[in-house]
Amino acid sequence: MANTDITISKKDGVLVPSQSSVPAVQGNTVTFSAQSDSATLFFSPDAVSILSPAPSAPVSIGAGGKTAFTFTSSKPGAYSVFFEPNASSPPANFPVRPSNLLLLEIDPSHVNFGGPGNPTTGP
Repeated sequence: MANTDITISKKDGVLVPSQSSVPAVQGNTVTFSAQSDSATLFFSPDAVSILSPAPSAPVSIGAGGKTAFTFTSSKPGAYSVFFEPNASSPPANFPVRPSNLLLLEIDPSHVNFGGPGNPTTGP
């Protein structure tokens, strides 16, 4: 089975993952690593349901630390994870469009997430 390494770094005050998505394939793993800054990960409910161990709400990674999860399903769902500097900044919404990808999202307050015309947030 494959492992995807995701590095989380800070750019212009925003935590940014090293890629935008990871295929949700049963048996594959994803490892999140925080570089010089700590990171807090907020997983969507659908993502929590297909990852083992099931992520707590939220998951904290210290600077230089890492955490790994295994996909337990390949079925489509609304899978996403947001990266924040601390646990007091949860996202207001998660994308709702089903796919076979775990979407790796940046802080929604910096990109107007959920604004008019954004098809990923639903009605």
